[in-house]
Amino acid sequence: MLNLISDEVRFPEALERGRTVTRYFTTYPYRVYQATTAIQGIDYGFSDDEGPFFRTTIQTTAEIVSPYRVKVTIVFGHRSREFDKRTDANVNYSLFIQQVYSP
Repeated sequence: MLNLISDEVRFPEALERGRTVTRYFTTYPYRVYQATTAIQGIDYGFSDDEGPFFRTTIQTTAEIVSPYRVKVTIVFGHRSREFDKRTDANVNYSLFIQQVYSP
C-alpha cells in the first residue's frame, strides 16, 4: 500500500543561516518498507564567485528509523555575503510511504 502524507513546515522570520525542522511519523500497524519526500532539494542564487548576492537552500530527507516510524528532516537556509535580510519560509512537501499491514 502506498500512503501519501502532505505536510507544511513553517520557518519563522530570523537572521539565522540554516535552520532544521525534524518531524516523526508513526505508522503502526503498517510496516514501512520505503519512504521518500517529494521535494528532495532546491538550492538557488548566486555563488560567491559571481558576486555578493544571495543563496537559498531547501532540502528534505526521509529516513526509516524503525519498522513503524519515519523521520523527515527539512532544512531551510538563506545567506548573503554583504547584507543580512530577515527571511521566513513555508515549505510544502509530500511524504510517500510504501507500507504493508503487519500487526
